[in-house]
Amino acid sequence: MTLSSPPSPEACAALRKALLNLHRTLVEQERMAYEKLHGRQSAGEFLQVMAYADEMRWLEPLSRLIVMLDEAMDADGDAALTPHAVAERARALLRLDRDSSDAFAIRYALHFDASPDLAHAHAATLAALKA
Repeated sequence: MTLSSPPSPEACAALRKALLNLHRTLVEQERMAYEKLHGRQSAGEFLQVMAYADEMRWLEPLSRLIVMLDEAMDADGDAALTPHAVAERARALLRLDRDSSDAFAIRYALHFDASPDLAHAHAATLAALKA
């Protein structure tokens, strides 16, 4: 997504799909780690953990990007500029900066190193960002 041209609806949809898949993959990784420590959780129980547990707040930057993109695509936001801002922030989040002290960067790198599924979702998201 280049800033000089408005993003196509298809490019926005592809980025949204990639970000959602990345988020889903991270949530699955978090669930496995959480259940190792706390035992099996029902979907409802784990949803409560995702919504309210401080240890899951690191995912908020990615969640916010998805919401921003949804709002822009639904014309509640700035359909011309928001996708560019989302793409720029997504690139920054996904840099795999292993020297960062940012909560997202630390946890993301940890999951990335342990999960081929996340590496695949990461690559797909980077490809969508190039579109």
